[in-house]
Amino acid sequence: MEILLEQRHENHVDEKEEVAVTSEMAFVVDHGALMNALTICGKVIPKSSAIPIMQTIKFDLNGDTLFITAVDVSQSVLQMMEVKNTGGVKGSYLFPAKEGIELIKRLPAGSLTLTRKESSVHVQYGKSGKANLSVLDSDEFPALPVLGKTDMIPISLETLRRAAVTSLFTATDEKTPALNGIHIYNHEGKLGFQATDRHRISRFVSDIPIDTPETFLSSIVPAQNFKQIVDSLKDSVAIQFAVTSTYLILRDKNIVYFGRLIDATFPDLSVAFKGIDQGITITLSKEELDKTLYRALSLDAQNNRVTLEVDTTGEFVVHTQSKNSALTEGFPTAILDANASFPVMKFNGKYLREALLLGNRETKNVQIRVSGSKNPGYLTLEGDPSVTAVLLPCL
Repeated sequence: MEILLEQRHENHVDEKEEVAVTSEMAFVVDHGALMNALTICGKVIPKSSAIPIMQTIKFDLNGDTLFITAVDVSQSVLQMMEVKNTGGVKGSYLFPAKEGIELIKRLPAGSLTLTRKESSVHVQYGKSGKANLSVLDSDEFPALPVLGKTDMIPISLETLRRAAVTSLFTATDEKTPALNGIHIYNHEGKLGFQATDRHRISRFVSDIPIDTPETFLSSIVPAQNFKQIVDSLKDSVAIQFAVTSTYLILRDKNIVYFGRLIDATFPDLSVAFKGIDQGITITLSKEELDKTLYRALSLDAQNNRVTLEVDTTGEFVVHTQSKNSALTEGFPTAILDANASFPVMKFNGKYLREALLLGNRETKNVQIRVSGSKNPGYLTLEGDPSVTAVLLPCL
């Protein structure tokens, strides 16, 4: 990836002279590959901006390599892909993001030829299809952050995906920026991710060791940006991860992503986990609980409230009630601690169901530990100690 950045930098330095010599640069690219790259760019580019240059994607052509760059004030991404340089020159221009991505998405599969002619790019597709898009010169396009010497940690896409799910537990209030992000931290020597919106907490502790704890920097990354970029890395297999004082960095062979960190202090959540080993545990089928909550949430109950309790027959049930309707479902296979009396617990059903998403697909059962109707509930996954969700009760 350092080579990728160096090649792009060299191209950027020379591009003014090269573009001045020739008015035409052209390349052939596979539609699917280009669309994948533009989709990632679409996650970075701001939805709206009064500055036209911020609504563009930079194309840098150097030999048979196309560098594609998208930037926003809070994040940026550089991608590299192989193309066929049919014009024989190198150069750059700014491709219109909104119309350009939408056009490419609707074109047929196969090869595309993009040819720049003065202030436009001509797109040839299919047997005889043609389209023209206006482009801008790239002279004033914002520069990418400098990667520098950074210790990168190998991380799997599955680990990133599980970390990104914690975005469900974040807030969206601009007045509480720290709660709008995912906290990346050192959890007893392992890479941890946690989030909270004050009503619930999500914690995912990966199996990735932090080998240099003395230099590791805890950080807060914007949750939605992180989730979107991770969802876009569907074809990545050798991802590396780093946190600097300013950025979260993700990279693989053909991409490097910079996400600006949230400048705030994340709340100390250690107190919320002190009761995790106290109280009574009930074990439930994850699939059955998910389906029950799905049906329960069809009712317009206040705060999506669902009640968990043991009924008069001794069966564990989940029920909910709206102004006009009610639903009750039993769990005959539920396993309760021996000789335990389960308290009546009321939770936000939406929050409880989202907590189930923290697990992987192989998880069969979940465990809910409670110690009283006014105390938090702790949801964990049977056989998977990496995940804990803390849910405050609805009083």
